[in-house]
Amino acid sequence: YYLKDFVLYPVNALTNTKDITISKDLYESKIKALQDDLDDLKKLTKINLVLSDYSMVNATVVERNREYWFNTITINKGSSDGVKQDDAVIDGNGLIGKIVQVRKYFSDVKLITTNDEKSKISVVIHNKDKDYYGIMHGYDSKKNLLKIILFDEADIYDDMKVETTGMGGIFPSGILIGHVFDCYKDSDDVTFIVRVRPSGNLEGEKYVSIVQRKEVSNS
Repeated sequence: YYLKDFVLYPVNALTNTKDITISKDLYESKIKALQDDLDDLKKLTKINLVLSDYSMVNATVVERNREYWFNTITINKGSSDGVKQDDAVIDGNGLIGKIVQVRKYFSDVKLITTNDEKSKISVVIHNKDKDYYGIMHGYDSKKNLLKIILFDEADIYDDMKVETTGMGGIFPSGILIGHVFDCYKDSDDVTFIVRVRPSGNLEGEKYVSIVQRKEVSNS
């Protein structure tokens, strides 16, 4: 025997151990990613059960506008799947946007974080004694806060639930938007501003559902 024969075995053993460790880490990482995907899909299923008057088309996000990160995403469902313009889009936690352009196999979704005049949404803030109605418009991307405008003074406190009203005919009523972060009187001393922490994942969601009112049969 030569000395090199005894030296090489430990070196090979260490190399194999390192390989095993890397493989284990990679395996655990993949398992976690799959588990996260499964959890997201389970959340969508629960919402499907709650919104019983509506049908759902599940989709995957395939592209995001990098230049306008908080404006639009593209999903892998289109007219061939029955998707229509203005259909509401949710994830497992709440509202994220609406369909603005439909192609045969893909659709573009305008997110609720878009700061334009056509993105206003009628919302309701639930207090245990009274509901307060307002218009949601505006988004602070640095703090991840949506903005609601109220025209009447309201007894609003942190963590109150904010949902869609169903007014306007686009978004179904009762879809969760988020929870109140804070409230203050605007500089005009007339309107009140409510800032809301969104429930939906507006920055990196992979799976979404398109919400459609069920067709009523006349037969």
